[in-house]
Amino acid sequence: MKNRFLSGLVLAVFGLLIALIPVCIFPTCAKVIETAAGGTVPMKCFWSGRAEIGIGLLILCGGGLLAFVKSPLTRIGISIMTALTGILAILVPTLLIGGCEMATMPCRMTTFPALMLLGGLTAAVALVNAAYLGSQNKKTAETGQ
Repeated sequence: MKNRFLSGLVLAVFGLLIALIPVCIFPTCAKVIETAAGGTVPMKCFWSGRAEIGIGLLILCGGGLLAFVKSPLTRIGISIMTALTGILAILVPTLLIGGCEMATMPCRMTTFPALMLLGGLTAAVALVNAAYLGSQNKKTAETGQ
């Protein structure tokens, strides 16, 4: 019971932080790129930040579900889904969308490292939780309770 609330709370906080980092805590670059047609479009890091908001909200929902769902097998599935979403939080700024080319830009110096750290922590906590729940489920099945 205590594990259920603790793991859910930790993952929910990680999800909330991932959603808030590109907007409030370490905002992405506010610059826009001039197009050939004379218009402007936001930089890639802006879109990475927007994607991370959605990813953070998914992790927040996964943490909330872990806190309130009682079935161990369902919680294992939620933990695995949340771990994969944490990996996605790492992939967005590194491989999928990316950010500014210059290493001195705010997105590359603060936003993306913080997102990658939290994504890694999310994946690690969720995988450890899934392994713990799996071992607890196996013990329960062996004892027949």
